[in-house]
Amino acid sequence: MTRRTSRPARAARRVPFSQPPAFPVPAARRSRLLGTTSFQPPDGDTVRPALCAPAMAPDATPPLPAAAPAGGPVLQAAAPAGWESGIMTTDSYPQPDKCDVAILVVDDDPRNLFAVRETLEDLGAQLVLAKSGEEALKHLLRQDFALILLDVHMPGMDGYETAELIRLREKSRHIPIIFLTAINKDETHIFRGYASGAVDYMFKPVDPQILKCKVSVFVDLYRKTEEVKREVEAKQRLLDENERVRREMRQAEQALRRSEERQALILGQLPIVLYTADLTPGIPFRYLSDTTETVLGCPAARFTEDPHFWESGLHPDDRGRVLRQLESIHETGLTTVEYRWRRPDGGERHLLDQAVLVRDEEGVPTELFGTILDVTETRQAQHQLAHAQKMEMVGQLTGGIAHDFNNMLMVVIGSLERLVPGLADDPKAARRAEMALQAALRCSDMTRRLLTFARRQQLHPEPVDLGALVAGMGELMERTLGGGVAIAIEAQPADGEPLWTAAVDRSQAESALLNLVINARDAMPGGGTLRIRTGNTRFAEPVTAHGMSVPAGDYILLSVSDSGCGMAPEVLDRAFEPFFTTKEAGKGTGLGLAMIHGFVKQSGGAIGIDSTPGSGTTFRLYLPRAAMDAAHGPASDEDGTDEALAGRGETVLVVDDDADVRAVAVQAVGALGYRVLEADGAAAALALLDRQPVDLLFTDIVMPGGLNGRELALEGLRRHPSLRVLFASGYANGTSAPGPEAGASTATDGSADPGAVLGAVLSRAETLAKPYRDGVLARALRHALDVQSPLVPSDVPADGPAEVVRGR
Repeated sequence: MTRRTSRPARAARRVPFSQPPAFPVPAARRSRLLGTTSFQPPDGDTVRPALCAPAMAPDATPPLPAAAPAGGPVLQAAAPAGWESGIMTTDSYPQPDKCDVAILVVDDDPRNLFAVRETLEDLGAQLVLAKSGEEALKHLLRQDFALILLDVHMPGMDGYETAELIRLREKSRHIPIIFLTAINKDETHIFRGYASGAVDYMFKPVDPQILKCKVSVFVDLYRKTEEVKREVEAKQRLLDENERVRREMRQAEQALRRSEERQALILGQLPIVLYTADLTPGIPFRYLSDTTETVLGCPAARFTEDPHFWESGLHPDDRGRVLRQLESIHETGLTTVEYRWRRPDGGERHLLDQAVLVRDEEGVPTELFGTILDVTETRQAQHQLAHAQKMEMVGQLTGGIAHDFNNMLMVVIGSLERLVPGLADDPKAARRAEMALQAALRCSDMTRRLLTFARRQQLHPEPVDLGALVAGMGELMERTLGGGVAIAIEAQPADGEPLWTAAVDRSQAESALLNLVINARDAMPGGGTLRIRTGNTRFAEPVTAHGMSVPAGDYILLSVSDSGCGMAPEVLDRAFEPFFTTKEAGKGTGLGLAMIHGFVKQSGGAIGIDSTPGSGTTFRLYLPRAAMDAAHGPASDEDGTDEALAGRGETVLVVDDDADVRAVAVQAVGALGYRVLEADGAAAALALLDRQPVDLLFTDIVMPGGLNGRELALEGLRRHPSLRVLFASGYANGTSAPGPEAGASTATDGSADPGAVLGAVLSRAETLAKPYRDGVLARALRHALDVQSPLVPSDVPADGPAEVVRGR
């Protein structure tokens, strides 16, 4: 071969290799590597040549290998110093910033690694170099590769073993492997290479162009595969996102539908109408909700088809005001108006109309949006509440007037009773005094009725003959009913058995009967027949009706029947409901039957009602039978007293803040044979109790300032346990009896609370309603002295009087 003369000057310093390199180098690198047989590193160490190429003469041009194509001479290359001992990576040669493909080159000869790198670096791929199978496996754990160039003959783990391990791993078994070998060229090794999973088997020295072309094919295939994967992943992401969006839309639609259903259900149950309307004169409706017929009594189409239909249904007294207020919405932007609406069925409803002006994007008014709320029940409740409050105030005023009036009647009646016996010699004067006394008694009965009306009466059950009660009220009922109603009274049982005695409050029974008579009169505006019947009834089993439950036993029936218009079933169901009435405004409070219901229930009885429209109504009151026969009931208010009711020298302390009333009471008590002391208030009374013995405390209940009568009695019992008590009041219930907490602390040792013991004693004390007759006073005094049991010493607090709660 001819020696080259154009060799670079540094070529004379090179030491020739005995063997050429295994990989040919591209022509672009030939000027740098051509003719080089060895490379002398700076440290003087000569790099060993590759062992797979034939020997060359010094300074001779290396021969072309048999496998090399024409124009492609085999190049010998020298590896840089330090490659044998260092780890082969791509750090010494910068790769592109973002390489989308990586190639793993595995060879134990650093020169071969260097040559492969020089050959493939133009492909734009990341070249990862490994000197052994173990190092290659470590790289495979860290990243994925498009191709593996694997040397077959390597110390330790050879290429076949490395390939088998690569194929055993799931994440790396898909990577194509090209075996490179300079030794194992027989068919057995080639077959073993393909059996190990190789896609190609190349012999060294390898032509750079062939190697580059083959690697380029796998690089392009990897890139296209990755691109397809990315497209598939992108499509899948789009599909997943589309499915997620559709799922969220379905969920949103379902939630919206459920919300609309709930709103529709709620709105359907509420007395409210939603609407939109034009701004043209008359405010014609565009839309009304489905509740229109329920609230307004006609379908929504009536309003949308006839622009004047809504205006025609307004109450004449409200029409002008409502239309003027709606016209002002152009200036205010919203309005709230209440009016009365006349339904087609004749009913009248109170409506609260709230509307707001809706504008477009340019601020121009376009339509009205509003709500119509039925507030009829609310207004009725407000009216009933105001009426009840008015009745309460009237009752308080009536009770106060009756209290003062009773005190004055006490003076009149007491004085007349003292005067009548002294006029025995003057019949004319005696007759006039008796007339005045009877008039005063009728005034007393009137005040008692006023107190019953004002509900200032406590319930005091007593044996009452209902037959006699009905007969005694006959004259009053006739005046109440007027001439157009005939009254028929059946006061005795039809079987001839004597009527049992009822245990009821007489005044409340009279009030209940009078209420039923008035209701019957109102149910018969054109006249009719009222039938009142009393009788004996025995329940063999417990009875429950209208919220009352009574045990089996004996009851007295009080029945009131009329031939009036009767009640419809829906009215009958609400007959005893407070404030419910079918009468016109101002003609009924709706409290009459409710009060009767409460009276019967509190008395331990039951009530029944039968009514048919057009056939009349029957009320049946079942009142409990008294244990005492009527003959043993309370004695009548006869004038004078017998000797059994006279005093026996006992000391009675009379306490009243009214001097005239106190003087009359002192005279009456003294006339009955008692020793009398008097006091004008609680302080003076307690002073007298502490100074001298007193058998009976006879005190008024309502006394302004300081202690009231009940508190005075409580303190007197604490100081003097043997004291008896009798109350009097012109304000029938006065103040309530003190409870266990009044004036005494609760016992913590399990013993009886002294306050509770004293309160129990006072609860058994009798109360005389002013004005009272001498006979009533005589019986009450005697009963209090003979029947009341004094407190035993153990019942009295040992630490003396406790603090007294002051009355208002």
